[in-house]
Amino acid sequence: MQRSKETDALVFQEMANQGHYRQEGTTRQGIYVCSPEGKLLSSINSLNADKVLETIQIGLEKWNEIPLSDRQYSNNMETKGIHRWEKNYPDQGLVLNSVNADLFTDPPKQSVRSERWNMDHVWFNNVETRRWLTDDPQRGDIYKLPEKLANRLICFHLVDNVRGQTLPFSPQEIKESSWEIEVLERDHSTVRITTSGHSKAVAKGEWLLGKNDWTPDYLLDHGMETEMLGNASYNLEQKKFTEFELVAIGKRYGKTEFNGRKNSPDSSYIGFLFTLAEDRAADRVAPAFVDIYNADWIVKP
Repeated sequence: MQRSKETDALVFQEMANQGHYRQEGTTRQGIYVCSPEGKLLSSINSLNADKVLETIQIGLEKWNEIPLSDRQYSNNMETKGIHRWEKNYPDQGLVLNSVNADLFTDPPKQSVRSERWNMDHVWFNNVETRRWLTDDPQRGDIYKLPEKLANRLICFHLVDNVRGQTLPFSPQEIKESSWEIEVLERDHSTVRITTSGHSKAVAKGEWLLGKNDWTPDYLLDHGMETEMLGNASYNLEQKKFTEFELVAIGKRYGKTEFNGRKNSPDSSYIGFLFTLAEDRAADRVAPAFVDIYNADWIVKP
């Protein structure tokens, strides 16, 4: 929406340029209240809940003042399909919610934690989902998670985005990766597994993921080392996971330009939690790094 030249993005950009930044720019982050035609009613970019609420109330008051006809699209308006990353949503695959937060104690305590946290989604299509298991899983089987699946999690999801936007790792920056799966039980169509592992990714020097929207203009110097543990249940007849929970504790170091670590210590711990996403609109939002995912089934513009 900030840089696209498609019609809806241009309407948003024109509206946002009248908002709190009052100018064109590379960022238009914030909360906007506007009419369907793109008339700005109010906007703000703030972490202060009271200020955000006040802005929304101002926008609602202005909304109630505009004619009813301006609150609706015209009946003869033609919609034109455009590219949306959400159109790649893997209906028959594995979709995970990812939540992470800074950890200040060992072991972690619910009462001692940062107010800052972040979330994302993880996508695997149906073929990739089935690769979490062997062709004929049996109790006692022990095997490694396929490299492509492990790399997706390490490169794009075990990253330091707790306090802001960060950068992913490239496969070449994975220095250590050990991800093991054990079949605990197979009962008719249900297979229960446990997974454990360790990873270490280090980005130092040049950007290795090509020219794209994420390409930085500075040399990199950050890393993440994690220990992981999880369990899941897969239904062979339904061809889907019915349970999935994975936790990881990561030790981060360094920072990226926009991830809010300017005043943080050089190194600290992060907790990650991955669980099954629900079947609702909010959980169909694409992963942050979907445009550079290691997945050839993702359709790009």
